[in-house]
Order: sequence, then C-alpha cells, then structure tokens
Amino acid sequence: MKIAIARVLTLLLTVALAAVVIYWISQSERESKLLLYLIGIVPLLPWVRGLLHGTPKAHMSLAVVSLLYLLHGSVEAFTTGSLLGWIESTIALALMFSASLYARWSRLPG
Repeated sequence: MKIAIARVLTLLLTVALAAVVIYWISQSERESKLLLYLIGIVPLLPWVRGLLHGTPKAHMSLAVVSLLYLLHGSVEAFTTGSLLGWIESTIALALMFSASLYARWSRLPG
C-alpha cells in the first residue's frame, strides 16, 4: 500500500513540478523562451518511461534531479522573494522524498 502511494505521489509531483516550471517560464518577459523551456523541462523527460513502468532506478535518478529544482527554487525564493520559488522548492523536496521512498520500499523483500 505504501509503495503504491509513493508511486502515485511521485507521478503527481512530477507533473506538478513541470506545470510550475512551465507557468513560471510563461510569465517571463524574455523574447526567446525556447531555451528556458528546454532547460526547465528536458531534465524531467528521460525518466518518464521508467516512472510509468515503476522502475526503482528511474525513481532514484529523478530524486537526484529534483535536487536541481530544489536549488533553483530556493535561490529564487531567497533572492527575489518569489512565491513560485517557494512552491517549486516545496514540490521538489516532496518529489525527492516520495521518489526515494518508492525506490527504497520497492527493493525491500516482502
């Protein structure tokens, strides 16, 4: 039961993190947003297939990648006071914990 909850939570938090990044970039006033979209979304894409299949290695890798989003959100939150920075940091931290818990619990026997 806890494995299923961790997996669903990881999937939902991954989608939420991508949505926050997309919203944040869409609010940007820069001319060329394509590079920002590539930098913001592409790091999440290699693990989508593994997440959908439930592989522990993909979950653990995503937990490590979510630390980059945690760092980015924290820097934005503390330097500019942005609410989106706090939201990104919170989602990334929750994603790190849920993905690593899934990877840990799915490898335990029984």
